[in-house]
Amino acid sequence: MLKIGDYNELEVLKETDFGVYLSSDEEEILLPGKYVPEGLAIGDRINVFIYKDSEDRLIATTITPKAKVGDIAYLEVKDTNRYGAFLDWGLEKDLLVPFAEQKIKMVTGNKYFVKVYFDEESKRVVATSKINRHILREASDLEEGEEVDLLVYKFTELGASVIINNKYLGVVYKNDIFIKLDVSDRLKGYISKIREDGKID
Repeated sequence: MLKIGDYNELEVLKETDFGVYLSSDEEEILLPGKYVPEGLAIGDRINVFIYKDSEDRLIATTITPKAKVGDIAYLEVKDTNRYGAFLDWGLEKDLLVPFAEQKIKMVTGNKYFVKVYFDEESKRVVATSKINRHILREASDLEEGEEVDLLVYKFTELGASVIINNKYLGVVYKNDIFIKLDVSDRLKGYISKIREDGKID
């Protein structure tokens, strides 16, 4: 099944003057010529990111976006209009945060933490800054000592508040921080303790 807003390995179906078409379960998807690697031939398989262009067509790219569906990321607002705010996520078409999904009104030039998701109603990849509703409270699939991905969310008197594996909120205490950290830094860490109340050190 095709994953929109994520990476897919697809087969090259045919070549045209403006790119190649890739085979998927749903429809043929264009990989524009500027993204086609040299030597790519019909029958080859290629790993591409799939999203919708400004005309609502599925499009493939070999560019690595700043976030994919399921990720929490710290992104800058490039523009706003009557539909919402548009974030720079590293692709030609910006990422929409509808007004209803803005925790506070977003301002052009500012950066915000957002959760990227696929909206089943519009069939588009969008984002929300109301990330608290996407943070799980109980770390059912984590174990003490496990290596995890951390995203620095904010700083408190205790240390750094971090988002773990795009799903959980945790804290790295001041005496466990041995490098300079900034908001939005991504790094590896280890689960020190999972407390009875579900909080994660």
